[in-house]
Parts: sequence; C-alpha cells; structure tokens
Amino acid sequence: MGKIRPATVLGLAILAAAACGRKGPILEPLTRIPQPVASLAAGQRGATLRLRWTAPATYIDGRALPPDARTEIWLMRNAAAEAALPMAWEDENEFTAKAVLLSVLDSYGRPLQAGTTAVPPPAAPPLKEFSWEREMTPEDGAAARLVFGVRVAAGRRGASKFAYAGWLPLQAPAPPGGLKARVFEDRIELGWNVPKDAAGTPPRQGFNVYRSSAGGPEVRLNETPVPAPPFADRTFRFGVSYAYRVSAVAGEKEPFIESRDSEALEVTPADSFPPARPKGLISVTAVGLITLSWDPGPETDLAGYRVWRKGPRETGFSLMTPAPISENTFTDDQVEAGGRYQYAVTALDRTGNESGRSEVLTETGKGAGS
Repeated sequence: MGKIRPATVLGLAILAAAACGRKGPILEPLTRIPQPVASLAAGQRGATLRLRWTAPATYIDGRALPPDARTEIWLMRNAAAEAALPMAWEDENEFTAKAVLLSVLDSYGRPLQAGTTAVPPPAAPPLKEFSWEREMTPEDGAAARLVFGVRVAAGRRGASKFAYAGWLPLQAPAPPGGLKARVFEDRIELGWNVPKDAAGTPPRQGFNVYRSSAGGPEVRLNETPVPAPPFADRTFRFGVSYAYRVSAVAGEKEPFIESRDSEALEVTPADSFPPARPKGLISVTAVGLITLSWDPGPETDLAGYRVWRKGPRETGFSLMTPAPISENTFTDDQVEAGGRYQYAVTALDRTGNESGRSEVLTETGKGAGS
C-alpha cells in the first residue's frame, strides 16, 4: 500500500468540514399562538355592558404563556340587516376591519395602551377569570346587535383566534327600591319594592340579589331569578358586615338584561338569639354522687353548658359550674345521703346568649346502706 501524503489528508479534511457546514433552505421562525379565551359571555346591567371570560394559560403547543401576555377587546356594531348573520369569520381581518379596538388588558386586568406592556406586580399571579365593563354609548344603543371579539396576544406576532359574544342592546328595566332587611336566627330576610316598568321594556323575569363584604368580591346569591320578594340569605355569619343590592331581570330568554342596582343596604347581623333549652335531662345516683346527662344542643355556635342545683337547705338555685362545660354530662360529688336535690341545665353560645333552664330534675342522695 502506498503512503498517503500530508497534503492529501489536509485536502480531505477541508472537504469534510465544508460538507458538514452546508446549510439547507432558510426557514421562517415558528410563531407561537396562544390558546383562545373560553366561556366568553356578554351582558347588560343598567346602561353598563359587561364581558366575562376565562383566560388561557398556555400556547397551543402546551407551553406556558408569558406574564406579559395581553388581551384585546374588539367591538363590531351591526345594523338591522346584519343582526341575524352568524358570528363567525374565517378571515379575522374582515372582523377587525369593521370593528373597533375598545381596550387592551394585561395579565392582571389592568388597561394598557395598545402596543405597550406592563411590569407585573411582584406577588400577584395572573388572573384566570376576567371581567370587563363599559358604559353603553349612544352608538351602542342604536345598533341592532353588538358583537364583541376577545383574543390573547403574546410576543410581537402571536395572537389567538377570536372568541365572539353577541348582545342585543335593550331598554333596561327599572331598579327595585326600598330595600330593607330583618335579621333572624337562621337567615337575613330581604324585602324591596317591585318597580313599575316603562312601555317597551322586556318582560320581567324576577330579581337578582347580590352581596359583598369587606375584602371580598360581590357574589350573586340566587341561581335563578327570584320571582318576588322576600329573599332569605341563609349563608350569612353573625358579626360580619354585608352590603346587599338587588336588580330587576328582564328579557324573553337567557342571557337576561338587568336593571341598574338598587341602593346598597348595609347590614351587620348581631347574634341576640339564645340557644334552645337543653332537653332529655336524666340522672344516675351512687353513694355520695349524682351524675347528670342530657341531649347535646344542635347549635353550631354552642360554647357550653351551665349546671344549676337547689340543695336541701337552699331557697333558690345556685350555679355549680362557674365556667361553662363542653360535655353534656356532669357529676355532683357534694351530695348528702337522703338529701333532696333539684337540677337544671342551661346552654350558652359564643356570643354569651344563654338559654332558659331545662326541665327541673329532682333526685335524692344515696347513702352507704341504701
């Protein structure tokens, strides 16, 4: 075999390096597209238009969206001839050409100027559930149908498909008035004056009842419209301050239109309701002992029980338990043989309300020979 010259080895190496570095055709960088928003719904409360939706958390390839993702809200106003057309556009540029951009929100629901981003607050996670509202303009009220389009954008070019929601602007019903409340042991009962609607208002379906408390969001207490007052709030807690509002609900079918809210009614329910009298008081006697037991009370805020006794030489009942006891049993070990004793029990709640006494139980102390 002949020798391979060094120059030949060097040439082969250069050819191999050139082959390894050869590039194919230049490909466009992949644009990541966010998932679309979900559960987009439109509504009207008085003259306020409202949107609600669930924000996506990922791109369509499953990767997480960045914190600087933003949500765009667009509006198209339809004339009467367009109000029955389906809300679907294969070419979304056709929608944006006829619509106006109303607002851009960051991941925390804060308004942005178009084309800008905001630094997220350090300790707050991005919102999952969004709500947005605006007062209806004369142009909105004159339209036969309003079509809202919402999409999410991330990066310079990546934007999700639009989600659409339509709304027919209607004359809102009159709001309720005269909101009042009565506090009971198991409920806060709300009443109000039923308003008289003007001609042209859609038929009233009932009322919605809203409640808020300090530091918490407003929640609707009824699942379906309340046909007429009163309404009982059974999920309250004593000592917590609440603000109640009621709106009238109208329309032929869901989604219904709501009136503006009634005046807010502030209620701080105080617990002035004593527990029920203890029942089922029975006894077991032994030498020098009388043991009592009774049925446990049903109250959720029960703090304990007090045991009262009237001895052989006493003219009235005296308290045997200076501090309330949590058990529904008690043993009196200060009993004289042959002595006649009377017992009663009361219940206390955590607010300090005390029940009336139970039925009186009479028992005689047992001696060693009895």
